[in-house]
Amino acid sequence: MLFGIDLGHGCDFDGGAVGIRREEDLINETGELVIAKLSKAGHRIIRTRPLKANSTKHSLQQRCDIANYHECEIFISIHFNSFTPTANGVETFAISEIGWKYAENICKNIAQLGYTDRGAKNGRIYYVLRNTKMPAIIVEGCFITNKKDMALFSAENTSDAILEGILSASSPSG
Repeated sequence: MLFGIDLGHGCDFDGGAVGIRREEDLINETGELVIAKLSKAGHRIIRTRPLKANSTKHSLQQRCDIANYHECEIFISIHFNSFTPTANGVETFAISEIGWKYAENICKNIAQLGYTDRGAKNGRIYYVLRNTKMPAIIVEGCFITNKKDMALFSAENTSDAILEGILSASSPSG
């Protein structure tokens, strides 16, 4: 399969949220492992993070344009959440039926690492979900502002859980 993998944020003006750890650091650590593992499993990857953007909207549009141009089969945007110190857990967002299957599988697999399962949710408000031409999801791996979530976090384990969720959703019985 051809996956559009979006390492969220990452532009000069947008490093994502900051909590106990920096969101961009977790995105890069986890995302690079997901890309390597998907490639090793025989899948093709298109990276959608733009090299340069002058605004958030420009950055988001470029991500969609890259995925659409390459006709990716699935678009997955990797992020980590931020809120109050008590907010915790993993959640995913999707709007298409196929996207929901991926979102539910990935969320369930990450939750099995010990995180609260906040579930797969309707992501109609998200630009990249509305403007990609393929099933698309956003993964919010855990809360960077929560001590328990950060104590549980491992890029290796999280990338394994994302990979397993992708592969199970991609299988004919998934």
